[in-house]
Amino acid sequence: MPRKPDPTLKPAIVEKVAQHLLDTKLEDVSVRSLGRVLGTSAYPIVYHFGSRESLIQAVVDHLEADVVDLVLDPEGDTDALGRHLVTVFGGLDSPERALAARLTFELGCVESIDGRDRERRSFRRRIAEIAAWCSAHGACPDTAERTARAAVGAARGVQWGALVDPAGTDVDGALRAIALEVSVGSLATA
Repeated sequence: MPRKPDPTLKPAIVEKVAQHLLDTKLEDVSVRSLGRVLGTSAYPIVYHFGSRESLIQAVVDHLEADVVDLVLDPEGDTDALGRHLVTVFGGLDSPERALAARLTFELGCVESIDGRDRERRSFRRRIAEIAAWCSAHGACPDTAERTARAAVGAARGVQWGALVDPAGTDVDGALRAIALEVSVGSLATA
């Protein structure tokens, strides 16, 4: 009779791999190398995740668990928009949040090559919620969409700047400034 899988093993693998990725380039990671990090063969990784990409995605999901389901209240004020942007795109002084941002960029850059669209869907979801906020604050649909797209692009740019030059980027301040620009832009069209 086969053994039942240990339900604690999968989360333990994700946690250990997340710690490993804090100072390891994604291109240097393979199923075998991760097996060595875990002190085992590649089998548990393949068994629980199927592929390296699925494991890396599980790491991102683990690191972003506190923000993935956050939704911006379209009726919120400018401060609420700023807090939302900081919560979703900021906090990069935490090594885990910085890792999540880095991995999201890396996964997003290659996902269209292999037919996945998770990062694109997440990107579009953030645009849609900011567009809804802009519409609720008086912007016409086209302006709301353009403003939201620019805001999410700017927020991602702030993240990128923080990853490339952590000491030279005030992420949370820049995200609050984006919220203010969105607010002024969408209120001006009312």
